Amino acid sequence: MIPTLLAITMLLGHLSAWTWIYNRLHASGLSSRFVRQLEKWVILACLATGGSVFVWLVLRGPVVAATSPHWPDHIMLAWQLICWMMLTYVLTGWLVRRIARREPGPLVANDTQCLDVARILGRRPIGRRLTRMWGAIPGNQILHIQAHHKIVRMPNLPPALAGLRIAHVSDLHMTGQLTREFFDIAFAHLQTWKPDLIAITGDLVDEPACFAWIPATLGQLACPFGIYAVLGNHDQRLADVARLRQTLTDSGIEDLGGRCVLRTIRDVPVRLAGNEQPWFPAAQLPAAQPGALDRATPHPFSILLSHSPDQLPWARRHGFQLMLAGHTHGGQIRLPGIGPIICPSRYGVWYASGLFDRPPTLLHVSRGLSGVHPLRFNCPPEVTLLELRNP
Repeated sequence: MIPTLLAITMLLGHLSAWTWIYNRLHASGLSSRFVRQLEKWVILACLATGGSVFVWLVLRGPVVAATSPHWPDHIMLAWQLICWMMLTYVLTGWLVRRIARREPGPLVANDTQCLDVARILGRRPIGRRLTRMWGAIPGNQILHIQAHHKIVRMPNLPPALAGLRIAHVSDLHMTGQLTREFFDIAFAHLQTWKPDLIAITGDLVDEPACFAWIPATLGQLACPFGIYAVLGNHDQRLADVARLRQTLTDSGIEDLGGRCVLRTIRDVPVRLAGNEQPWFPAAQLPAAQPGALDRATPHPFSILLSHSPDQLPWARRHGFQLMLAGHTHGGQIRLPGIGPIICPSRYGVWYASGLFDRPPTLLHVSRGLSGVHPLRFNCPPEVTLLELRNP
């Protein structure tokens, strides 16, 4: 019994180790072509070494004496220890996250409405045959949008900004797999909230043919204090990124990528900045201009739009009170009682989705609206309204 349990934990640790590598690879900022090639090698290495581990466990068992005269035994023993250490690391992180969720946080209330897009339209807005097959898998939630209205406490919120309503949407991934009607439904509901400000945090378009969708979808949004956007890693893959930025501007959306602007909202100075690292050159970022974020007097309420939650240390370092991000898709597949496994972040699944209070910064990570892989289980797409309140 004990050898069997040791073997199972070793294999779980093996998978944990390679998942750790996979998640960090997709947060690295390396070129997309190189990442895709390296991704294949990581998967191949995981399977090959996993097969070797399995054969070794069958032939030798999960525990081999360190005094064994056979050098392969020493290699496998070292890997066995690494696997057990990695599994311990993963389980500890899972336990800490479970405990942290029980503590009182900034979320005061969350009113969630589910939009069954297929039921609303009377048909499934799917544009490709393969996507239709994936979408037909029982439990796949790609067409079930959750619309969250979250009321959150914000320390040091200027009194005049109490009740400010910020709509946050991320990771549209306009590919043609889902038709434009899907996005029309999402944004129509977003407009019913009557937001004061709208933030779009990257990965807008994957296919150039979908550029024309932007004026007809995002371009129809309206709010009193502006619509702001940054780009993400999938936007970087486009042959003409400048065209995307210009299309956003022509549609009435302010491109905040690598910029820092001061706006007046309810007679209060509010600083908005965009951080697209690590996929766009650092020279475009406010971080490359020492002191650029600190010249305003008095220090204004500050909001950061970032595609990746990995820029949280940057946000905290520069004193942003609110940071909005996406990129992770919430993991897309969340196992009951366990949560997400795959999450493209150097923090793994820690900031997969939701609210995180990391003073002086409150981080909100969106699960996004879509993705290039049309699979979502226990992790539906979302649009969110954040209503800011004083403590």
